[in-house]
Amino acid sequence: MLPFDYALFMSINASTATPASVVSIARWLSTSLPLVLGCGFVLAFILGSHALKRALLIVLMSMLLASLVTYTLRLYWPTARPAQLGWGMQWIKHSARASFPSMHATIGFALAQGVTLAIGLNALFRYGRLVSIAVWACAAAIAWSRICLGVHSPSDVMAGVLVGVTSATLVALVVRHYANQWAITGPGRFSSYWYRLAHPSARHK
Repeated sequence: MLPFDYALFMSINASTATPASVVSIARWLSTSLPLVLGCGFVLAFILGSHALKRALLIVLMSMLLASLVTYTLRLYWPTARPAQLGWGMQWIKHSARASFPSMHATIGFALAQGVTLAIGLNALFRYGRLVSIAVWACAAAIAWSRICLGVHSPSDVMAGVLVGVTSATLVALVVRHYANQWAITGPGRFSSYWYRLAHPSARHK
């Protein structure tokens, strides 16, 4: 726990004075929005172009790496949840498993950073910037909801943000590195853009 954790947690955590509508919104953000994002991801992968599918694979690798790091940290550095410490109020049922880092924040920000960097690597999405902004906003909203509902401390969420963003960045760097190494323009192979077939004129050079 960080020195400011308790004060910041209490300023965000919903209390009996918090409007019921705020708690309801937080519950939806915490439980339903991740499902909406997951369904959108699956649909984009099923209906998208080959280039989009390759980009989404980068995002998926980012989330998998981030989840693995968070699982490992929880395994070797178990941390109690706010309710176990007697902090504030918990508004949803949750198991007593380790809370550091927040898995919701980890995956949410790995998704956001992964989408942003995958768009940068591919540079082919017409509405890429809007999608990126929307996903970042969703990740932030989910992170806020976890504190509001009392299931995570601010340090849990901050650690999740750090793990998610770092994991996605590392995956993108590795992909970029190997893509540049494998980028050749021979017949039937890929161009330096790694996800597009080489231009026809390049095949006869």
